[in-house]
Amino acid sequence: MYEAYWGLSEPAFSLTPDPRFLYMSRAHEDALMMMQYAIQRNKGAAMLFGDIGLGKTTISRKLIEDLDSRTYRLVLVVNPVLSPLQMLQEILTQLNVEFKARTRQQLIQQLHQSLLECYSRGEKVVVIIDEAHLIRQTNTLEELRLLLNCQMNDQFLLTLILLGQIELKEKLAKVPALEQRLAVKAIIEPMDVVDTGEMVLHRMRVAGFTGERNVFTPDAVYQLHKASHGSPRMISTLADQALMVGMAQGVKLIDAYLMHEVCTQHLGAAA
Repeated sequence: MYEAYWGLSEPAFSLTPDPRFLYMSRAHEDALMMMQYAIQRNKGAAMLFGDIGLGKTTISRKLIEDLDSRTYRLVLVVNPVLSPLQMLQEILTQLNVEFKARTRQQLIQQLHQSLLECYSRGEKVVVIIDEAHLIRQTNTLEELRLLLNCQMNDQFLLTLILLGQIELKEKLAKVPALEQRLAVKAIIEPMDVVDTGEMVLHRMRVAGFTGERNVFTPDAVYQLHKASHGSPRMISTLADQALMVGMAQGVKLIDAYLMHEVCTQHLGAAA
């Protein structure tokens, strides 16, 4: 609704995990690099965790985008509230393996055979479990650990990537056999005020903004960072509302007063 007013060709602050709009703060760069390292060096298993809204899912989409489809076979589980048997079936389905087996042992055998076939073709299988903190059954986490037993003498036949909120770390602590297999552990930290301003400008430019300077003044960015606590999701939500209010008021810049007004309306007087 406000795109033409601010010189944009598309919305700048959509909450969908579009890798084009991912602003790579130092924290995001480090997290992405660690996940790439786990995959490229065949480390077996890795975990990326952090508070809600810090960009874990968007990083995973960027990771997927960067993987060469000719080399990597990808399994992305976005709804991990599955039993151990359902998890195996989901992985087999995404690997395009037809299965009639109903027992766990038969499914494991089919999966192992499929992984061996991928290995013989020079393909590397990557299993990404998004929102892994939602896994309810400890047995499902144990099943994921057992997937790491699929290996040759010198390498794993798949790489397992777990993404989740802080409670994922607590859940894994209850499955030490899996936790100890995590060769790479990374956490995403909130953005600082500089990254907040850079993220806003980056997303505006991706959306078509060609102005020489940020329409959000430095004081507005400070207010935005303070209210959002450096959460990219909340930054996007508040910035989006600020652009809408700014258009309604007919202003050319988002200043601290307007930003404070938006933050107060959205988050309450504590903002």
